[in-house]
Parts: sequence; structure tokens; C-alpha cells
Amino acid sequence: MKYILTPFKKMFNIMDKASIKEFWTYVTFLIFFISPLIGFIDGLSVIHKNYIIAFNIFFLIQFTTLGFRRLNETKFSKWFFLIPIINLILAAFPAEEK
Repeated sequence: MKYILTPFKKMFNIMDKASIKEFWTYVTFLIFFISPLIGFIDGLSVIHKNYIIAFNIFFLIQFTTLGFRRLNETKFSKWFFLIPIINLILAAFPAEEK
């Protein structure tokens, strides 16, 4: 639970570091819990689409800052996280030894 709540607490902190376990736990949480929830709510058509867009942007910001923090720990440039597919490959690298 700690690894799921940490990205919420450090939402705008891109200078810190994120462990590999924190990153992949949050990615799994997004895939298996948040994405189906957004799809379900979007399918209801009761909620205005602007709320769904705001919800998606909120989680996109969290995921991007978490990715930046993950690449800080691996000593890659955090801007590589903005390149599709390469971001997940680089995030799988272990932390840089001190």
C-alpha cells in the first residue's frame, strides 16, 4: 500500500528517486484498478466527459513524475521517459550502484 500512496504524496517532486518496486507496483495498480475504473465510469455516460479527462490528466501527471523519479535513480536522463516504449525499458533497469 505504501508504494501506491507514495506517488500521490510526491506528485510534483521530480528530483527525488523512486525504487523499481514502487514504479512497477504503481504501474500494476494503474493497469488493473484505475484503467477499468475509468472505463466503467466513462461507460456510464452519467458523468460529464470533462471530469473523465481531468481524472486521466491527474493520473498522467502522477505517472510521469513517478517515471522521472525512477529514471533519476537509474542515472538516465529523466526526459527519456517521454519517449514511448523506451521509458518502460529504461525503468526496468536496476538502480545505479553508489
